[in-house]
Amino acid sequence: MSGDRVSASVFVEAPPAIAFEVFTEQIDAWWRHGLKFRSGARALSVLHLEPRLGGRLFETIAAADAGPDAAHVVQTGTVTHWDPPHALAIEWRGINFAPHETTTVSVAFAPRRDGTQVTLVHAGFAALPPDHPVRHGQPVAAFIARLGMWWSDQMTSLRVRAADEARAPWLRVARAEIGVRSLPADASHPRIFEYHAGTNIAGYDDKVSWCSSFVHWTLAQAGIAGTGSALARSWLEWGAPLAEPRPGCVAVLWREAPQSWKGHVGFFVRADGDDVVLLGGNQLESVREHRYPRAQVLGYRWPAAAPA
Repeated sequence: MSGDRVSASVFVEAPPAIAFEVFTEQIDAWWRHGLKFRSGARALSVLHLEPRLGGRLFETIAAADAGPDAAHVVQTGTVTHWDPPHALAIEWRGINFAPHETTTVSVAFAPRRDGTQVTLVHAGFAALPPDHPVRHGQPVAAFIARLGMWWSDQMTSLRVRAADEARAPWLRVARAEIGVRSLPADASHPRIFEYHAGTNIAGYDDKVSWCSSFVHWTLAQAGIAGTGSALARSWLEWGAPLAEPRPGCVAVLWREAPQSWKGHVGFFVRADGDDVVLLGGNQLESVREHRYPRAQVLGYRWPAAAPA
């Protein structure tokens, strides 16, 4: 039916498995910011998609002057079809929809040479009243054109994020380790013993600094040699320097003072204002994403054996 649906399609330089994973599990990383795209402002809004049939698509919005416990949740949709890495569908509700009003977002991931064609169709608008607030008073053709541009902006962001992910396959290895953490004094996490095994502190437990060991182990799983050192600053001499960071590059930071021998190392995920977000080990004693001041960065490095 005319005016019922809009579609957007983009070619992603990544296989379907990565494209699907980025779309679903990393939705907050590629979904654009700003009140045009989210209910909450930057640094206050986090988007989530629960990766399962019946999972929720929702946004948590923190209060600007309160802690995370004060966040409220805006649910936009529910997963009605789940077929990784081929397709998914979401029953979609705008924030100005009545309880009985829904539309459907369907996404297909088709393998193509050297990548994936991702096609999104948002349908069901013909069932909404002509004066529905979602249309913002626009005629049907103008509304559909505007919504098409909105989704095209989103798909462009997805394309960039998925291509970055494909160029840094070790990031998927690192994300799979999220949640590994140092144990109390009378125990030690066996996985952290494994992180140390390829470095000059093999045999040590999780009571010594293990950020460098984690980076070394993660790269090794992707077939890339690291420094073999437990010192974070050893990575300043590894690989090739980057003038600007890119997702997956190794970021080296100073700790305590720029002139100190101490440091921290992790994988760059994104910049956010005056901060950088790193995915790394021994970040608050666990593998997790964490924010650091950009001013503490000593350098960014890229594996010499990996394509730029």
